[in-house]
Amino acid sequence: MQCKKIFLLFISAFCVGCAAYRPAPLTDRGLDEAIAAPDKKELAREAARLRHPGIPPVTLDFSKPLTPEELSVVAVLVNPDLKAVRAREGVAEAQVFSAGLLPDPKLSAGLDHPISPTHGLVNAYNLALSWNVASLITRPSARRAAEAESEQTRYDVAWQEWMVANKAQLLAERMAYLEKREAVASEASASALRLLESTRRSLAHGDAKINELGLREAAYIDPRDTALALVREKETARQELNHLLGLPPAEPVSIAVKPVHDISSLNASDIFAFARRERLDLIALQKGYDAQEERLYGAILGQYPGFSLGFSRASDTSKVNTIGISVSIDIPVFNRNRGAIAVARATRAQLRAEYAARLHQARSDISRLEADIENINRERAALKEELPALRRAAEAMRYAMERGDADLVSYEAVRAALLNKELKLLGLEQAASEQRVALQLAAGAPLHIMEKVKTDK
Repeated sequence: MQCKKIFLLFISAFCVGCAAYRPAPLTDRGLDEAIAAPDKKELAREAARLRHPGIPPVTLDFSKPLTPEELSVVAVLVNPDLKAVRAREGVAEAQVFSAGLLPDPKLSAGLDHPISPTHGLVNAYNLALSWNVASLITRPSARRAAEAESEQTRYDVAWQEWMVANKAQLLAERMAYLEKREAVASEASASALRLLESTRRSLAHGDAKINELGLREAAYIDPRDTALALVREKETARQELNHLLGLPPAEPVSIAVKPVHDISSLNASDIFAFARRERLDLIALQKGYDAQEERLYGAILGQYPGFSLGFSRASDTSKVNTIGISVSIDIPVFNRNRGAIAVARATRAQLRAEYAARLHQARSDISRLEADIENINRERAALKEELPALRRAAEAMRYAMERGDADLVSYEAVRAALLNKELKLLGLEQAASEQRVALQLAAGAPLHIMEKVKTDK
């Protein structure tokens, strides 16, 4: 009776500690809520409380157009892909919890019923309790490896958030500049259309020649086609931005672009030195390397003999009761965990090579982007010097044509050159803006923060 009570108590304690299963089906209602447009009030609160190593919190005012930097924060908070990536942090934390658990003991029981006709025999039984003591030796290194992996996952997620934030900023600035370029091309197209219609009327009254009409049509088609191409590019950028922001495809986005920040005080060496210390993906790789160091250490410990301790109680068919202790030890003759050690060492070497390759790529990207920005800035400066004179020449040519002192061909040539230069300047400004975002991404932090760090030093 006493044994029965102990057994029931053991079963009850075991059941209390068990986890319960709760189904979580993929219902249409839950999925519709997941893809619905985010609540703007809640977004504003989360943006003000944002804690990220590379993205500062912002104050969002949805009644006004948002800057690219503000849109990048919105993307970090609501991007559907990032929500899926963040689930990895929960898995990593669960792995840390799992690595810290002690091994469960093993309980075995047996019953022997005598079938011999000999009188006086009883049922024999045996109970044994054993515990794998060797797992306690490798447990600390396994837990440290899991903790380092959890840190790696956290920095990996933060790096994914950083990349999404910068992509959103790049798309926002691209949309803003494409809109400016479209406005210039549309204005030129509208002006050319007015001249074309005027020439058609003049031709109908015999006041113009057919070759003038052909020139007018050509002058109208070029800017119109340019404007249509820019509209297509802007729509593509808007669709991509809406996807990053978790917005419905048709919802418009208003953008306010600030003046381009000058980064002349930074050079490639400064930026790379900062990236080497602070870039989130590099820190994640370091944590992964630390985890592999612990795995190798655990594999080294695993080469020594493992053993288990056991206690037993038994009674034979003649009612002779015994208690005993047992020890089982692995004999390291053939395996000695050499395979696991070899894999762990090779993996550590691989991670070291991957870290060095990522450093090399970061340095190359930063140097290339800095050179690109310098070349774009020189080209912009030269173009800005040319434009005032070209604008004055176009205006003077227009007055001369109206007075009859210049022909249509000369005026259209100057006007087309001015349009191309203005569009080229806006294209260069767009390229400079996008390259700055790319440089910020490669650096791993906003450029103004790096400037402040350099100034503080």
